[in-house]
Amino acid sequence: MIRTSLLAGFATLALLAAPAMAQNVSNLSNTAAGIGNSAAQSVTTMQRSGGLFGGPNAANVSNLAAGIGNTASQGVLVGQRSGGLLPGGSMANVSNTAAGIGNSAMQGVTVLQRSGGRTPFGAPNLANVQNLAAGIGNVAGQGALVRQR
Repeated sequence: MIRTSLLAGFATLALLAAPAMAQNVSNLSNTAAGIGNSAAQSVTTMQRSGGLFGGPNAANVSNLAAGIGNTASQGVLVGQRSGGLLPGGSMANVSNTAAGIGNSAMQGVTVLQRSGGRTPFGAPNLANVQNLAAGIGNVAGQGALVRQR
């Protein structure tokens, strides 16, 4: 009898907490591939999660020019805020790649992350920034600003 009541209580708590633990995910991608192509993109993503347990936000941003004589340019602003009773973390991965012959990949990214909760334990924010030019005569230019609190 007591076990049934406890299981019902935990099931109710799980159902009530599920929307409170909702998390945001954004995947942003910009690609120019082949011969003589151009891809330009400008994106703003604002994410906020909270509730009883809070939760992490995730944003992945990529910019790619591959092949011969391609250009990919991208401007991105990502704002992430996470909170709740328990602290949550934010994650942002930023990559910029020019591969092949005579390609150009240019990217400007601003990531603003804020994570916290009402407990004394602070959760870490994570940001990875990568810039790669591989092949012959490629240029990968990147400007990135990451602010974490």
